[in-house]
Amino acid sequence: MATNPIAGLIPRGSLGLKLLLVCLLVLVMGIPLLIVGGLVGERETRARAVTAELGAASGGSQVLGGPMLLVPYTRSVETTDDQGRTQRRIDRGTYVVFAETGSAETNLEVQNRRRGIYRAASYSATTDFDAAFSPAAALNGVDSSYRFDWPQARIVMFVSDSRAIRNSAELRFGDGATATMEPISDLSLVPSGGEIDAYSRPGIQSTPSAPLPTSLQAFAAPIRLSDMSQNFTVETRLTLTGAQRFSIAAFAQNTNVTIRGDRHDARVEGYFPSSEALQSTDQGFAVGWSVPLVGRGAEKAADLSSFNLGLITGRDMAVSFVSSDDVYRGVARAVAYGIMFIGIVFLATLIFEVISGRKAHPAQYVLVGLAQCVFYLLLLSLTEIIGFTVAFAIAAAATVALLAYYAGASFRSGAIGARAFAGLAVLYGAMYVLMTLEDFAMLAGSVVAFVVIAATMIATRRIDWYGRAAPATTEQN
Repeated sequence: MATNPIAGLIPRGSLGLKLLLVCLLVLVMGIPLLIVGGLVGERETRARAVTAELGAASGGSQVLGGPMLLVPYTRSVETTDDQGRTQRRIDRGTYVVFAETGSAETNLEVQNRRRGIYRAASYSATTDFDAAFSPAAALNGVDSSYRFDWPQARIVMFVSDSRAIRNSAELRFGDGATATMEPISDLSLVPSGGEIDAYSRPGIQSTPSAPLPTSLQAFAAPIRLSDMSQNFTVETRLTLTGAQRFSIAAFAQNTNVTIRGDRHDARVEGYFPSSEALQSTDQGFAVGWSVPLVGRGAEKAADLSSFNLGLITGRDMAVSFVSSDDVYRGVARAVAYGIMFIGIVFLATLIFEVISGRKAHPAQYVLVGLAQCVFYLLLLSLTEIIGFTVAFAIAAAATVALLAYYAGASFRSGAIGARAFAGLAVLYGAMYVLMTLEDFAMLAGSVVAFVVIAATMIATRRIDWYGRAAPATTEQN
């Protein structure tokens, strides 16, 4: 009977063939990992939707704009028609004058709103504003055709959702006078026509770098001025609720902002970098910003017929708290490296075969791989409830104990079971470190993969891959 010539080249029981089979099984394990990865994305999407609903009930992400001075004006403008005739028209509008200096100090009281296993960080924010105005200095150089109506001037502020305001905002002026702020509907924070995206004047044009807001709500109070020569200061306190993110726009020419809170999971965000790193305190956190006029990117004063007042809301200073994607980020990263860690365990199993002289059936490799895939399901489900770190510890402990027991029972060796337990504990510990490094995850993963491959090559250097392990006495150096 004819014989297969290839069969003579690769004997039965070849460890080389077994290694190729193990590699194939590792790739097959990518299928359940893809399913788990899809499940992570689905749960994250669901969490974001529920978190948004919970946050909306508290006012959502709030952007707060401090005191600014609005002054109505009339302006006589000459135009020339197609026949060369000169005509004169009167334009009416509003000029915004930004405070020369402004400060805001916010205290946040944060708590979690829950719906089932989902949560959103809601807060109550109390902000004290202080602004000093010098209208004459801000309007220096403005075209003389502007005729300002100073007795009709008013102080305006804005917020993302005024329904979340919890106090009666009252202005206090430097001379002791007070005024209560009220909602206004005659001011659009976007230029009339809605088509002007940028600040533009003859010879000057700029384009905003952030999407323009569409839902800002303004409120104002009158201030009686006789002319632009009157410098004044104004103070106010505003208490409002919100969720997930809180920010203050750079409302003055030179703005200083401090935000404090009673949580330790805050994250600094916003257009401007903080002037100092976020500090942890006994009460929670504190962070500050200092934004000068040159860094703010807006003039001292501007005509609202061409200046988008809403533009400054994108130039803000903000803090945010743990959101739904933070909860799932660690799990998603763990799944991304799942194939590598399954391959490491399979290689370790193959080495145990060589050491013990016993064989593991491919079905046993599949069971070991599925047990590791179930680890990611455990990690996902527990993370949603108790957080990533504790969930990882529980899921990893259960998986390591199961795989170590199975290794000891399969190879009928308590010593191999103990070695498997120690090795898997180190492996899952390395996985946790890898998952928490974030920016250095790629570097750490590359180092782990290299170390494992190097260790495997060293451990198997005496193996005859065409047959069985060669006796120690035949070692070739």
